[in-house]
Amino acid sequence: MSATSSQAFRAQSSSDIISIPTRHDPTDKQHVILLTDIQLSFGSVQRIMSNGSTVLLLTDENFN
Repeated sequence: MSATSSQAFRAQSSSDIISIPTRHDPTDKQHVILLTDIQLSFGSVQRIMSNGSTVLLLTDENFN
């Protein structure tokens, strides 16, 4: 049995850290987190940042 991967997130206004489990993308063979998973934990999300930079979200070939 393999261990479940997760990524830690927190709201800018809070010091509470929430771990969100990743999903395995069979196409890219990478672990990803869907925006909808983040929204379930944080509600209305305006942007995701890491070390002061905005995190770009994955899109399909039509940029959707």
